[in-house]
Amino acid sequence: MRNSDKPFPFFRGKIFLFQPEEHKVSVDLVIFLSKIRGIKRSSKVADLGAGFGFLSISLAKKYKVKIFAIEIEKNMLSLLKKNVEINNLQNYVEVFEADIRAIEKHFKRGMFDVVVSNPPFFPINYSENVNPYHFEVLGKLEDFVKAASYLLRDGGYFNILIPSFRLYELFTLESKYNLPPRFMSVIFPTVKKPAKLCVVTSIKNVSGPLNFDKPVIINTEDGEYTEEVRRILESYL
Repeated sequence: MRNSDKPFPFFRGKIFLFQPEEHKVSVDLVIFLSKIRGIKRSSKVADLGAGFGFLSISLAKKYKVKIFAIEIEKNMLSLLKKNVEINNLQNYVEVFEADIRAIEKHFKRGMFDVVVSNPPFFPINYSENVNPYHFEVLGKLEDFVKAASYLLRDGGYFNILIPSFRLYELFTLESKYNLPPRFMSVIFPTVKKPAKLCVVTSIKNVSGPLNFDKPVIINTEDGEYTEEVRRILESYL
């Protein structure tokens, strides 16, 4: 896996990140950031499968909260540690080399207020060309949901970015692990194309109605970002 030679600037140079050539930040992740709920100044936040740190570093920069960035893949861990250092966020982002499938070996139950996750999108049998960045090589969707439930206190928020075709699977798992979905945003590539991704926020052991945000449309028909997405990109940090 080849990594970028120089850190790339995001949010008008407010953060810089080294990233793998095979797994760069997409606009989907920035939209996900804008939809994350439950974070307050006093929150303790876990990032499950933190990768090279885009979510952890962006959230720490915005909210000035303690982020526990949990990752297992060696290349990603190396980039994650480097990115925390070059952004001078050592006091806010703590890197943990840990397997989410055995999360209880590393953390106490219910010690977090918020969990965020951008897990691998595809089951391992989805394609013959698999890598641990996009496919469930090092953990399945159920592993992420189960770990989030373990880590969260009652009333804690679980925010996840998920492909739309796995939404039913996610809801089934969240019911199993006491994470009733409470908020949802659906992301469309254009107004004429089917939904691509969903942002789902669940609150542990707090049932209630599922509230939908208005749909997010990424591109206009001529390929430009919509005004909403442009505003998110320009104003998040």
